[in-house]
Amino acid sequence: MGSINGDLRCANASQLTGLSGDQLATITGVFDLEVIQILSSLNFPNLKGINGINWIALPALQALNFKTGVSAANNVYISNTGLTDLSGIELTQVGTMNVNNNQYLSTINVNSLTNVTNALAFAANGQNLAIQFPNLLGAANLTFRNVTSISMPSLANVAGAMGFYSNAFQSFAAPNLTTTGGTIAFVDSSQLSNVSFPSLTAVGGGIQLANNTKLMSVDGFNSLKSIAGDINFYGTFNSVSFSSLTDVKGAANVYTSSQNTSICSTFQTAKNNQVIKGKLTCQTNSALPSTNGSSTTSSSGSSKSSSAAASNLIGYDANAPLTGFAAVVAAMLML
Repeated sequence: MGSINGDLRCANASQLTGLSGDQLATITGVFDLEVIQILSSLNFPNLKGINGINWIALPALQALNFKTGVSAANNVYISNTGLTDLSGIELTQVGTMNVNNNQYLSTINVNSLTNVTNALAFAANGQNLAIQFPNLLGAANLTFRNVTSISMPSLANVAGAMGFYSNAFQSFAAPNLTTTGGTIAFVDSSQLSNVSFPSLTAVGGGIQLANNTKLMSVDGFNSLKSIAGDINFYGTFNSVSFSSLTDVKGAANVYTSSQNTSICSTFQTAKNNQVIKGKLTCQTNSALPSTNGSSTTSSSGSSKSSSAAASNLIGYDANAPLTGFAAVVAAMLML
């Protein structure tokens, strides 16, 4: 099998319709294709190792003929192509993978991918893009925008941050994720109604939940013990539960349109008990983070006590010993 010890590059070839290399197995440099408007065929049936993929502005390229499948690559950047899926990209490990602005891309199922050492990012691809990484165990950073569904059932560790922005899925679950090194963010996802991290114990950054209008209950973090950064919650939620949380090193900024005033009183009790180490700002009955008026703040004396909220919890055992945040916020419930 053949090898290119260096880069394979082509740019602005206005008459090029196809590239092929039947015996090529490895490219030690970058496979770089840019601004080739009528390129419709890539035929490399034995290609399996590439240092980097850089494909930009290939609107006629709809599919790959990579029969063996590329199993190794340090960096993958695919932008503005006609690809409908990534069949032929059969990675087991990757440094950085960035796939964006591929308007026909509807399915990503990289079954063999187990580790992302730097970053995995998807943005502005097909309207109904479904992403599946069934065997992904670890990643440094994860970013997903404009995605319809995401499945990462094996994910156990994220060394950096994980962010979900303007997505269309209704729920997200990471049943085996135990730790993150950075922030977890769900922002501007209008259909999101449930997030579940049942095994998560430590977040190395903060937690941001903002403008997810159907997320009415924040209750998917019940094994979480520590948050190294800030809590930033902005939305319509009317209940919050962190039954194991004992340490928030940063601040807490909480704004909700709910009229459940016990939310703020419970956060205030957590602050008083030094569970929350930074500044606390909390408002209920708030249309926007900047809204004042009749909002309930962290210092309000009119809110119901946290013990009253806890006593109304379905399944709450008043005689059971609780510690840390669980002792002061077994739950924050809708009135």
